[in-house]
Amino acid sequence: MSLDEILVTNTPPTKEDLTDEELAKLFRKYKGLLKKQERDEAFWAATNENLKKAYERLDEKDRELERAYAIIQEDLAVASQIQRSFLPEQPARMAAELEVAVHHHQFGDVGGDYYDFFNTKSGGYAVGVFDISGHGVSAALVMTYLKASFMGVMEQHESPKTIVETVNDAAHGFLRRVKKYATVNFVVFEPESIRYVCGGGFGFLVRADESVRFEKRDPFLGLRRRQFTEHVLPFSSGEVLALYTDGMIEAQDAEGMDFGIKRLNEMIRKNADKPVDQILAAVVEDYKSFRSGDSDDLTLLIMRRK
Repeated sequence: MSLDEILVTNTPPTKEDLTDEELAKLFRKYKGLLKKQERDEAFWAATNENLKKAYERLDEKDRELERAYAIIQEDLAVASQIQRSFLPEQPARMAAELEVAVHHHQFGDVGGDYYDFFNTKSGGYAVGVFDISGHGVSAALVMTYLKASFMGVMEQHESPKTIVETVNDAAHGFLRRVKKYATVNFVVFEPESIRYVCGGGFGFLVRADESVRFEKRDPFLGLRRRQFTEHVLPFSSGEVLALYTDGMIEAQDAEGMDFGIKRLNEMIRKNADKPVDQILAAVVEDYKSFRSGDSDDLTLLIMRRK
């Protein structure tokens, strides 16, 4: 029996089974296997040491990421608190003449939906609702910029058309550089009417005999320098005005269907005889029962002339 034949069996050979040459060959095989084992052990020892160092580096990176994440979360919490502090209180005259209910929810810690109440140059009041493109910190920073811009312009002009055009002209270059834009719904309240500019926003007015949707043919803020259009609608005691962004109407159910403008406006119209907080609650409840999850910032204002 040859050495190769003996090696494939499970029975150890005796010296009578092997010639001197085959014994020498077996010895060399054994020594070769020992060297291979030594090399393998050295390789795996080095590999284990490298893996240990790699895991130690990963652990340190994890700790660094945890520290960075904690700082980011802390900064976002502060930013969220600052953004909430920007949410307005009603001017005294507005509170005396309008009932107001607001649903405002940012998709993340901070966001780009923004609404504001303004005193006008003549002592009246106005409401603005805006939706900055994108989400998060960048949209929130642009929101802060636009808030300051509108506050400054309100001291100089009265017409919503002039106010929005002045802000757009001043902000156009900046918004183009940062690749942002914003929808705008800007409404100035008169004793028996409203004057408004609508560039991409949504407005819906309900009175006893009809419902009116805002004309929204104007461009968004920051897209181009051009004139805006000022519209006038009667707005008398008991009538309801809703202003909102697209976050609610573009929300989808599990089958991918949009909540939609028609459904939202119909909920407002159907509940228009109720107090504004109840109208708002009915809309929000219907929205939450419909949508599979929030996917955008949300702003909805319901107002009634007292």
